[in-house]
Amino acid sequence: MSEDGSFAEKIKAKIFRKTSNKIQGGGGTSTSKPSPREIIFTHEILKEIGPESPANHRLRTIRELGDIVQNKKLEDNAVEVLWMTIRDLIQSNKTTDSRQTAFNFLHSLIQGQLQSLGPLRHHFLLVIKNHAILEDLNWKLEIFKCLTESGKDLTYLEEEIGDFLLLLMSDVIQDGKHVLNFLNLLLNTIKYNAAYLDEEVVVELIRQTCVICAGTQSEDQLEMCIRVLDTVVCYSYLPSEGLYAFIECLCRTVNIEKFCQTSWMLMRKLLGTHLGHSGIFTMCKIMQDKEKHKDYTVVRGAVFFVGMALWGSRKLTNVKHTPGSVLPSFLKALGCNNSVVAYEVVLSLQRLVKKYGKEIQLLTWDTVLEILELLLEHVEVVPSKDKSLANNLHDIFTTVETLYELGQFNGSTSHFFSIIEKCTNSRSENSVLVLIQYHAQNIHPSRSDWIQNLFQLMEKYFRSEMRTAIRLKTLDLLSAVLSTNRHAHETDLIELVVLPQLSRIEADPDIDVRDATVQLLVDLIQGCNSHRCDELLVCLEKLIKRAMVLSTSSSPVAPNKDAVDLTHVQDESNLRDIHTAVTGLVAVFRTKLYKLPSIHACKVYELLCSHIKTHYTHGYLSRISVDIRLAVIRCFLELRADSSERVGLPDLHNNSKIRYSPYVYCAHRHSDDFSRSPRPSPRESPNIMTEGFMTLHASVVPFSETFSIYLNCLENEKDWDVLEILLEQLTHQLQNKTLILSAGSEIEALCSKICSMVSDRSLDPSKAYLDTPAKFTRSDYHGYLFPVLTALATYSNILTKNQQRELIRCLEFGLVSKCAKSCVTTLTVCMLEMTDSMMRQMPPLLGRLAQITATIAMATPMLEFLSNLIHVPKLYTNFVEDQYKSILAIALPYTNPFKYNHYTVSLAHHVIAMWFLKCRLPFRKDLVKFINKGLQNNVLRQFQESKSKSMTGGEDTTELHRSGSHSESMMKRPSRPHSLSVEKIPEDPTITDNEPTLQFHKELTETCIDTMARYTFSNCSANPSRSPLTEFLLSGGQSQMWLVGNKLVTITTSGSGNQSGKSSLCEKCLALCRHDNDSNNDEVFGNNGATLQNESFKSKKRHKSAAVVSKSSVNVEPLRPRSSIDDIELHRQASVEETRCDLDHDTDHTDNILQLGLSGFSKTETGFTVIEQTLSNQYVQPIGLKKQDSSSAHI
Repeated sequence: MSEDGSFAEKIKAKIFRKTSNKIQGGGGTSTSKPSPREIIFTHEILKEIGPESPANHRLRTIRELGDIVQNKKLEDNAVEVLWMTIRDLIQSNKTTDSRQTAFNFLHSLIQGQLQSLGPLRHHFLLVIKNHAILEDLNWKLEIFKCLTESGKDLTYLEEEIGDFLLLLMSDVIQDGKHVLNFLNLLLNTIKYNAAYLDEEVVVELIRQTCVICAGTQSEDQLEMCIRVLDTVVCYSYLPSEGLYAFIECLCRTVNIEKFCQTSWMLMRKLLGTHLGHSGIFTMCKIMQDKEKHKDYTVVRGAVFFVGMALWGSRKLTNVKHTPGSVLPSFLKALGCNNSVVAYEVVLSLQRLVKKYGKEIQLLTWDTVLEILELLLEHVEVVPSKDKSLANNLHDIFTTVETLYELGQFNGSTSHFFSIIEKCTNSRSENSVLVLIQYHAQNIHPSRSDWIQNLFQLMEKYFRSEMRTAIRLKTLDLLSAVLSTNRHAHETDLIELVVLPQLSRIEADPDIDVRDATVQLLVDLIQGCNSHRCDELLVCLEKLIKRAMVLSTSSSPVAPNKDAVDLTHVQDESNLRDIHTAVTGLVAVFRTKLYKLPSIHACKVYELLCSHIKTHYTHGYLSRISVDIRLAVIRCFLELRADSSERVGLPDLHNNSKIRYSPYVYCAHRHSDDFSRSPRPSPRESPNIMTEGFMTLHASVVPFSETFSIYLNCLENEKDWDVLEILLEQLTHQLQNKTLILSAGSEIEALCSKICSMVSDRSLDPSKAYLDTPAKFTRSDYHGYLFPVLTALATYSNILTKNQQRELIRCLEFGLVSKCAKSCVTTLTVCMLEMTDSMMRQMPPLLGRLAQITATIAMATPMLEFLSNLIHVPKLYTNFVEDQYKSILAIALPYTNPFKYNHYTVSLAHHVIAMWFLKCRLPFRKDLVKFINKGLQNNVLRQFQESKSKSMTGGEDTTELHRSGSHSESMMKRPSRPHSLSVEKIPEDPTITDNEPTLQFHKELTETCIDTMARYTFSNCSANPSRSPLTEFLLSGGQSQMWLVGNKLVTITTSGSGNQSGKSSLCEKCLALCRHDNDSNNDEVFGNNGATLQNESFKSKKRHKSAAVVSKSSVNVEPLRPRSSIDDIELHRQASVEETRCDLDHDTDHTDNILQLGLSGFSKTETGFTVIEQTLSNQYVQPIGLKKQDSSSAHI
């Protein structure tokens, strides 16, 4: 390696040596100065690669120069000089190594200097064209590939390219090793330079390509051949002389599965050109040529292409040949007596008959039938293990039979059925029935004895026939006759054909026949309105009972409801007809519910109920039995009743709409009530014209039977699918009280059963039920039970006290399940509906609720429960401090504004305030500490930790202010310590205008603290009430309000006139006195009124004024929750703390009051700053109060 490296370095040094020597070439001397980027070959290098150099050294130097000439740009004329120097090495007398080295160097030279070769490209093409040594074929292909850029560029090569390709192709076929490489070059040459190829060249290239395709077994070579032919069609002109070879090649390749689709696509392109009709004619010649029959693959391909092109799935629209013009060639193709060709003919005819059978005319059908007859003889004469030929042939017969049945067969019916009669033993059973139907055309009402003929047909091919398919087809024929003629001959057909042939169907051993017969009976019953409908129902009833009796009698041991009955599982196949019967009866019930006579619907209802009860009696656990129960129970769960007790089901076309029956009613709890219950008017039920008609035709469905099935299902059902649908849908049905109340005492049993299922701690649902979901826990199981309990809570007036208490205990147990939210909501309903039962359960219930972790999902139901509880005083009359603490402990976590939304936090504060006011005064002092601690943990600490953080949640909250807080901007109030230790919310200096939510929750918490401070030791009335006398005197007067500290002072003037009369009384008092004198009635003023009248004559004095001190803002009423009796008494005792001043009319007293000001009304209020201030005349002068009214103002 080191020697080679040093030699290469020496060569490069000689080449890149800076010299001014000129390169001698072409007999002349170049005087141009070489470019610095060009490679300069010295005479020394040329000598080393020339003939005078030793062979080994010469070849070694040429190899080293290969990379240089390939990757570097040479100076002008360098290519010619180098070629002239080494051209002797490719002569035939040279060794293979020398020729290979020379061709390799030439390839590198052409590849590196291709852009500057010019006419040398033609010279090099002649070099490889005239080089006839087959051993160097590979280098000829590589050099040609390099010269033409893989066949894409033929500059300077246009004249020689055709002959060269033909010569090169013959060498390639002879060599057989470089076919793929040449075909790839040929493909690009045709694709990019088709204009330079003459017709003769193209024809010869196609023939040679077809020769390669016919003689190779390589899939790669076949694929390239097809691609070359495709390129000829797409980019060149296909001469008609090459059409036969072209089509013959495709007829061969289409037999290869891998190239079938590709060959067909290429044939589509060919037939889509101007040679389309010629192509069809050529393939017909191939099918008719007996010499070609020896190569059956070509004949088969021709049959395939003709069939696909003329009537296949992607037929060609430009080819106008009719099937009748090519089918004689198909008949000739069968002369090769080859099963493969026969099979392709069958497939082609199968496509023709199936797709265009109804369009084929009589003459074409004659040819088709001749071909089918010849194919049938071939199948019988040449037996084959592969039955696909016979099967497809019989499939054509079946298709023709279908066309015959549809009246679309235009051929000779007698000819066709004569063919069928030759192969009745090998024909399908359905075909035999079609043949029978062909001979049974007399079964029509227009023909005499048509019913008798139908009976004989049933007798022969139903009762006497053993093949199932034939019997089933006979039933289909009977069904068709019934559906066609039942409107006029229903009774006769039932009496003379149906009942004699099908009355003992329960004894038939064939399950398929029984199943089909049941379906026929169900269809017949759905539209039957005659008295024979009862007899048909009896047939179904016997079938159900017989099957159930057989399954039961086959079990030697009584079934255990906790174990699977293996005998029943083995007999599952025998339940298929029962499944059809029951599901059919469900459909019949849905139909008969709205038809007369309504007794049919009731009969079907009874059959369904009794059948489901039998299931639970015998413990059926098979899949079919589960499906049966699902169908029946689903139907029963969809039942509804309106206010008139009419039974209905969801509309088939609009499932959200209930359609009620005008003829069927649900049974009432009291039998006498049904006759007295209101019935729908004729407007509501247009089919019922009179009350007498309704009485005669209305029927009652005992819904208690359905409830009995529900209870049986809850008790004995072992399949979870059935139990799941029952529990899910029963919740919705329980909302229909009219229907549920008709079940009577069954509601109580249902409630007891559901409660027992919840209370059963030993039950493992994953083991107790079949087909449960993976990882099915008791919590998941209870998730289906608690919604039913929720719906049952609305039937509290029916349930006994014990059942109510059991229901409440189950709901209390559900607080720790996944349905805790719905359980809390249901407990809220129970609190309102079952107050007596909830009374004893309330204290432990509150303890259980207090143990539930506060979450966002539980916030609303928990707070709404507490909010509604306050409106039922009976439940909390005997509450002690622990119960109040439990309530507050539940509500306090929801005051956290960083976790819950506005509604939850506001409702939590409301609940805390309301319950704080509802508890007794002795409890409040201790509750204040409890509430403060909760607010500190849930609110205040959160505020302190988030001083520099904005709240999350995104609620759009407008800026709110607490009542009275606006006074902070007017004056700074001095504070006085009060008796309660209440921690105030620290003012956060970081709160800005863009944080209204945080400010709102701070004020909400402060309001809660202020409320506790205000009502801890007394139940103060927010506004003092006026006496009737004061209201009389001040009515109609002017009023003005002032803010003094944290107190609102309102001064109202008398509503009397501005002047007094001789009696020194105002107009109101004078009118009142006159009224009293006239009526001699002193009930209004009594003795005080007389005294007042006497005093008024002594001096002119104004009325007294009323001073009202309020601790709340205007238009904001105080929180005044409902109170129990004890709380009301406490409230009345505390009301004496409100100060009220009623003064005389004496002016001196009024002046004293004005001088007294507000000092007599000020008092210590926890949570407010206490201000004692004397009210001066200028301070109390109201804005807008007239001067003459100020002297008569009432404070």
